[in-house]
Amino acid sequence: MNGFSVASLVAGIVCCLPPLGLILGIVALVQIKKKGQRGAGMAIAGTVLSAISTLLMLLLLVTGGAAELWRGFKEGMDEAARSHSTLDLRTGQCFNLPGDGPLEDREALSVEVVPCAGEHEAEVTGSFTLQGFDAFPGDGRIDPLAERRCEELNWMYARDEWVVGGRMELYYYTPTKESWRLGDRAVTCTFATPKGDRTAGSVRRDPTTVDDAHQLAYLTAETRLYLTGNTVPDAEYAADPDGYRTWARESAGVFADQAEVVRAYNWPERLAGPMERRAGEYERAAAAWRKAAGARDEEAFWDHMLTVDEVVADGPAEVEIRKLLKLPSVPPEYPEDTEGAQGAGDTGG
Repeated sequence: MNGFSVASLVAGIVCCLPPLGLILGIVALVQIKKKGQRGAGMAIAGTVLSAISTLLMLLLLVTGGAAELWRGFKEGMDEAARSHSTLDLRTGQCFNLPGDGPLEDREALSVEVVPCAGEHEAEVTGSFTLQGFDAFPGDGRIDPLAERRCEELNWMYARDEWVVGGRMELYYYTPTKESWRLGDRAVTCTFATPKGDRTAGSVRRDPTTVDDAHQLAYLTAETRLYLTGNTVPDAEYAADPDGYRTWARESAGVFADQAEVVRAYNWPERLAGPMERRAGEYERAAAAWRKAAGARDEEAFWDHMLTVDEVVADGPAEVEIRKLLKLPSVPPEYPEDTEGAQGAGDTGG
């Protein structure tokens, strides 16, 4: 059996190098004729197949079909590279989900990772590991944990409510019962557009992206206040008045602490006066929180909470500070249907 005849047939069938199969077939036929070896059928078959493949390759090159095939192959590879399992998402990545509509209505095992500078539906802010469960705890126990932890991770990632505004909300991926069996314990936290529309630009404003120490100090103080103000008890006031009083008492402490932090920071001269006024607003809000903690009834509680909002939210000192720090200085607008909206979650396994 002539070895070149076998090689020619294999090359002709595989079609990866058509001219090689053609050459090997011709060499095999010459040797078989001279030496009387077997394998002429395979050599002829390999030669014919290779000749056809060679002609097709030449035709593709002449008509531009090869370039089109290469572009299609490259686009397919690029798309595969962008496709990530929801289990593999990393902090700082932006992504889009397949399909249209609100994200909570679109379950997906994989998403398309895209540059944050371009249009996207969501941005990963961090993740944490569920602990203390021997068996799968179920969504009813996972979701409250995800809400609380992701709220903190999201805002310590973004740190500027005026950048996030009403365009993005809390969204997270949690383990499924199936992925739990495989060892999945991670909850992935994101900011996402509530209706599945798209936004552009990262909302990240943490030490990895903010070089100005004064900006970072101010944004961190404001974020601490925002987070404590958002840790409202799950139940209505009437069902849990002690929970609301505890929330008010703890928030009073956070506001007072941040007033001290702001006063202790070495602000440049242009910011010293405005930051002192802002610290004063923190202290007045802390006093209102303390009064709310001691309120005798629900009406009195919310009256004091109204004072907190009036003192802290979007006041003149805050706008002045933002202008001096070259931060966004126009208060964000919140669509009516997203005011106070809760986070949404999805199983990521």
